[in-house]
Amino acid sequence: MSGAVLLSATIVLRGATLLDMTGASPHRADVVIEGERIAAVVSPGAGKGDRTVDLTGKFLLPGFADLHAHVLLHPTDAKGHLAAKPDRALTLLTLKLLLAHGVTSVRDPGAETEAAVALRKSLAAGTIAGPRLWTCGRILDTGTVDSEPFVRVETAEGARAEVRKQADAGVDCIKAYAGIGPELLRAILDEAHGRHLPVFGHLHATTWREAVDLGIDGIEHAAPWTQDLVPRDLNGDLFGRVEWLERLDLGDFPVEALVATLARRRVPVDLTLIAMHTKLFGDSDRWQRNPDLLLLPATLVKGFRAGAFTRGWTEAQYVRAHAAWPKLLDWVRMLYEGGVLLTTGTDTPTPWIVPGASLHDEMLLLEEAGIPRAEVLRIATRNAAIALHREAEQGTVERGKLADLVVLSADPLADLHNTRRIEMVIQRGRILPAR
Repeated sequence: MSGAVLLSATIVLRGATLLDMTGASPHRADVVIEGERIAAVVSPGAGKGDRTVDLTGKFLLPGFADLHAHVLLHPTDAKGHLAAKPDRALTLLTLKLLLAHGVTSVRDPGAETEAAVALRKSLAAGTIAGPRLWTCGRILDTGTVDSEPFVRVETAEGARAEVRKQADAGVDCIKAYAGIGPELLRAILDEAHGRHLPVFGHLHATTWREAVDLGIDGIEHAAPWTQDLVPRDLNGDLFGRVEWLERLDLGDFPVEALVATLARRRVPVDLTLIAMHTKLFGDSDRWQRNPDLLLLPATLVKGFRAGAFTRGWTEAQYVRAHAAWPKLLDWVRMLYEGGVLLTTGTDTPTPWIVPGASLHDEMLLLEEAGIPRAEVLRIATRNAAIALHREAEQGTVERGKLADLVVLSADPLADLHNTRRIEMVIQRGRILPAR
């Protein structure tokens, strides 16, 4: 994507079919934009402005959101090892690909604190191109973590000190990782909430139920993998998640109670289904020969091949992983039907996940889970705004909202693959031509 065009004082997007994500039926409309905001949504032909863009036959909806994207990208060598520091060129490419694929809002769930805040400021100032960014700082964990973007905390006071440090640096959120147990999480939440910062968790040592009871603000990844729902004698590595799915009984009372609690407390779950599919189907040409990989430098793709999390699995393990996948989809559908607030994320740039493009794969996986297309689109737009506490500013196409929009050349309600048929992206009142 290149050559962003600054909108004139008033511009009319004429006659597109509007999918406004408010719950209204699709309808043709003119959308009038002044500066960075939507000034009016009126009947076709009624919009007045200095410039008109004819969108007859096109489909207009809010920009998409990826709420789990690590945008400060570290180079990967041929052996799959990450470099200690992020690479500026790869970071700029990540931002470009996200925006080119209609992703106008991103939350980074963990990055080098100072660099992440500086990047967010540059994006907000418009000195570099990319989505709106909300960012956590270094990810809090225990044990032997000693590399970016992680920071080790072993005591409640140490955890509080790290939260204070990140808050002073200007982060938007705090991320707690798998090794953080309930007592450490309690301290993190108390300190962060005192600074008006939300806390998100990639949880294991703390169960989802414990985290919700403690007041966590959001949960990362589709399933808990925790031992309160299945027996403890699981593999300690990634294959343990396959075993967890094999043993999970979705009809058990604790499972149903967890879903009800998540829904009642309105705790968002950012699903990142694509992050699990690329692992459970890591032997598949769908990912190893994905045409989207051509968007990335060859060195990075080589790193994907060398560093794939499941590269050591046997054929028999992959057979079991493939068979377990439908259980994960059933679990996601159970969350959806139970009224849990779901959002879209990708965990870019873990192996086989291509920035921007992977969000469209994520939406297809949500449809595979049995979620209706209109609801998938709402999850990728309006739900994200709710999870960010930005629903007054974005997530729907309404008067007064930010003009972060996507124009498609085909109807995504007829075929969700059409979310990739991007005619243009509009962000901050600027038209960005299709890549």
